[in-house]
Amino acid sequence: MFFCTIVKSEPFPLPPPYIFYRKEFYVEGNVVITREDDLIKRAAYGDQEAFRQLWENHHAVAMASALRLCHQRNLAEEITQGAFLLAWRGLPRFHVGSPFRPWLMRILYRHALDVIEKQRSYLQPLSLDEVVEIESQSSPCSHIDLQEQICRREEVRQALVKLNAEQRRVIALRYGADLTEFDIASVLGWPVGTVKSRLNRARERLRTLLMDEGCEL
Repeated sequence: MFFCTIVKSEPFPLPPPYIFYRKEFYVEGNVVITREDDLIKRAAYGDQEAFRQLWENHHAVAMASALRLCHQRNLAEEITQGAFLLAWRGLPRFHVGSPFRPWLMRILYRHALDVIEKQRSYLQPLSLDEVVEIESQSSPCSHIDLQEQICRREEVRQALVKLNAEQRRVIALRYGADLTEFDIASVLGWPVGTVKSRLNRARERLRTLLMDEGCEL
């Protein structure tokens, strides 16, 4: 038996900047068992310390993704905690050896969409602090740029209110979470062709609404 350390990036889209994390593994015979696999197995049997380590490994990425979807820190924290709770309950059905983060992110995205629709958080105007936090994750903005971003995001938010729930879901995953059509299909359980057609209709509807307000998508 020997131990190694590797650096691996997950194939599932992550919020910019892309985040890499360390995974350790050991080899028993012809079987490669990662440290994360071991944590998952232990957590599935109720080991809270093992699950706490999984939380620490993935919480920052999950929280950033939730914030990009809902634009409200308190709600993002609620969504993240709920997603980890759902993951904890689902661990006995998790296929050990599969990447954990993509599985967790699918849970988080589905949970986030449900919470956002249930609480109708898209009806609440964005605050300055929330926009500053969101924009700081991508690139620094000047005061003037920040004001423009606030106005722009508020215009889009008001237009999103007029979409139906299905349209808001695909728009949120495409532009909020920055997922591809293939990944949106994986999250929502729709065929890729269905995602494309519904996304196109949602974009056209959103574009029309923004043009009526003198804006462009």
